[in-house]
Amino acid sequence: MATDHTNYDPLRNPQVDYERADLSPAGILWFLIGLFLAGVFIELVIWGMFRFMARSEALFPEGNPNPMMSAQKQAPAETPRSVLQNTPPVNLSVFPEPRLQVNDAGEMGQFMESEQKLLNTPQPFTDTSGNVHLPISLAMQLVEERGLPVRPNSPPEAAAQTATSGGAPVASEPGASNGAGVQPKQP
Repeated sequence: MATDHTNYDPLRNPQVDYERADLSPAGILWFLIGLFLAGVFIELVIWGMFRFMARSEALFPEGNPNPMMSAQKQAPAETPRSVLQNTPPVNLSVFPEPRLQVNDAGEMGQFMESEQKLLNTPQPFTDTSGNVHLPISLAMQLVEERGLPVRPNSPPEAAAQTATSGGAPVASEPGASNGAGVQPKQP
């Protein structure tokens, strides 16, 4: 068997090749040209739409100014403003109600302080309705020592009879109904 070893390339196998009819450079080029033209067309349509909307005040009239802005008078800026602050100064004496919080951290601190004062009273006291108010630490200590309260009442007699009879109500008197409107048989 005679083989030609002069043009032998170990990285090339002549029996393995790709299908040349599936992939053509002309098809790829036409696709990219079409994609570019579609992008340019979309950009031109959007540009024209924005130009049309900017110049057509008859179709899109400007709304009335906000009444809150007309009620406010601009206060002169006494102090130089921060670079990051992009809101104009607001005159709070003219600003209409309801106003937003202006010191939310301080108000939250006041709220937490009032809640802690309510939970940690200096000593137990009784209010007008007869309830005794204890500091929360003392109340937790009493629950730890005594345990949680339980109900001293026993279950009602009807519930005890239902539990012993397997769920069906048992009539205690011979002529009593069993709840279904049927009289029990007398022996």
